[in-house]
Amino acid sequence: MGHAPSIYDALASSIPVITQSLIAAVLLVLLIAWRVGASVGAENLVPDARFSLRNFIEILFEGVCGLAHDVIGHDWKKYMPLLGTLGLFILVSNLMGIVPGLGGPTSYVETNLSWAILAVVTSEIAAIRVNGFGGWLKHMMPGPWWLAPLMLPVELFSHLVRFVSLTIRLTANMFADHTLLAIFLGGFGSVVAVLFPWIVLGLGVFICFVQAFIFTFLTMLYIGMGTEESHH
Repeated sequence: MGHAPSIYDALASSIPVITQSLIAAVLLVLLIAWRVGASVGAENLVPDARFSLRNFIEILFEGVCGLAHDVIGHDWKKYMPLLGTLGLFILVSNLMGIVPGLGGPTSYVETNLSWAILAVVTSEIAAIRVNGFGGWLKHMMPGPWWLAPLMLPVELFSHLVRFVSLTIRLTANMFADHTLLAIFLGGFGSVVAVLFPWIVLGLGVFICFVQAFIFTFLTMLYIGMGTEESHH
């Protein structure tokens, strides 16, 4: 896929663009975490009276916590460091992509595949940890024992498809969104270039949040599905 030109092309030609965008995203996430963490302390537990970055992050975090409690169950707190980091990083990376000339790492399949591997492997490890290897294997072979030779390959394939599903969904949506915005910002003149990009930009921001939510939700859903046997 051809990516729109960005500031990384002129910064350090010896370092891949995807690496530069990843470093920028990590620094932004760390900056947000530091800023929010600094505003929350033993002496400052009351939320800000007006809209602020802290209030915004707390709203997002509370929403993810409530959803994780419903989907994963009583062990949901164990997975919040992963889910919170995953959601925030993807959201920041997505929003970086709609800034003209900046670009975000989620436009690259390598970044999204890395997160997909982390999400799926974590869900499988959680399933084995909770149910044991025997319970995990039983979960992979539902139905009568004589159907096991047929069901095991089918279930293994369905779990492997999760890597592709998470990767392709995020990559395709973000690449298309960022490319479309770049086209409208730089490829049109007159009134169209002034008015229409704002519509595309608003839609792009919405898509950024939706895709971050979907990736995070699917991760917690896979974890919940893998550990559900222990809840009954």
